[in-house]
Amino acid sequence: MTHDKKTQHGANRTAAEATIAAMHAAGLLEDIDAARIATLRTLATVLDQQPDNASLWREYRAAEQAIRSTTHHEPDDFANLLADLSAEVGNQT
Repeated sequence: MTHDKKTQHGANRTAAEATIAAMHAAGLLEDIDAARIATLRTLATVLDQQPDNASLWREYRAAEQAIRSTTHHEPDDFANLLADLSAEVGNQT
């Protein structure tokens, strides 16, 4: 089934698509990255529908970092900012 109309995306899916397109253009993504790309797209779409869901934000950030980590081995400013904003999780006893 094909659609004639262009799909409208929310802000997170639009940003995810821009990241994916830029990485493809730079030659940083390959066929082996298909699952990471699909995960990021899916989470971005659901997050646009449920922006108040904190666990979705956590998963979205992790998926975005996973895609970017395919080529970046040193933390960048964005990764450092996310790390600073993230709360520690787990049993701290």
